Amino acid sequence: MENMNPESLLRRAQMLGDDIKEMESIDVLGAYRQAQAKIIEDRRKKMYNQLMRYAAFLTIPLLLSSLILGYLYWGGEETGEKYAEVMAARGSIIRYELPDHSVVWLNSGSTLRYPTVFKKDNRNVELKGEAYFEVEADHERPFYVNTPGGLSVYVYGTKFNVNAYEDDSYVETVLEKGKVNVISPDGKTIAQLVPGEQLRYNKLERELSKNKVDVYEKVAWKDGKLIFRNTELGEIFERLERHFNVDIQFNNISGKEYKYRATFRNETLPQILDYLAKSAALKWRTEEAVQQEDDTFTKKKIIVDLY
Repeated sequence: MENMNPESLLRRAQMLGDDIKEMESIDVLGAYRQAQAKIIEDRRKKMYNQLMRYAAFLTIPLLLSSLILGYLYWGGEETGEKYAEVMAARGSIIRYELPDHSVVWLNSGSTLRYPTVFKKDNRNVELKGEAYFEVEADHERPFYVNTPGGLSVYVYGTKFNVNAYEDDSYVETVLEKGKVNVISPDGKTIAQLVPGEQLRYNKLERELSKNKVDVYEKVAWKDGKLIFRNTELGEIFERLERHFNVDIQFNNISGKEYKYRATFRNETLPQILDYLAKSAALKWRTEEAVQQEDDTFTKKKIIVDLY
């Protein structure tokens, strides 16, 4: 530096001064703030993009769940259908009103199963035993009575009787008022009844037969009456068994056939048997109920011999 002349020193000093001025003119704090703002903005964009991806990922199952729940609530409301069951104890008759205000009488030892809320297009019930129906008219929703043998009866509003005890060899439908359609178990035959007609389905032979009957004879049981019109002893004893909740063993030793015409209301079983014995050589005896190992009792047994 000692060899440098004054002019050179002056130029260097001026150049250094210019550099210092240029450095002083730079806004370091502002640049720092801009850089920080850019970093924050970049982070926000990155986070936003990630959140959108997560939202899309979560929205799909949420949407599906909503659709499923909506279907179950609105479209699938019938999948949770609930049923009720009403039963008439042996030796009793009960009257019951269904959700649609139809009325049913159940005979001794009969059971009716039905949905607590009927569907919009039909009213289905299941019957085991015997029942008399007074169906509330509704042409938009036919009323179906389904039996264990597969026979179905459907109506829109009428009065009729269905006899469908599981231990009987037949299912029987009798129409008192209105119109009844009976569907065979295979679904191939539909028979229509008019008042006063009976349709009987033979379970063993799988045959349908239709004939005229005395309707009140068939439905008087709901009023506590036993009416027989040209009825054979075998059928009489079947009805007496259910009415009085006993077992009747009928031994036709003579092989003769007797038919009876009678009406009973408040008579006891011994009184009825005595009446039947007036026109036929009937002898009968009683075996009292016996307690079994499970502490239940057998039914009282009546043994009837025809000589």
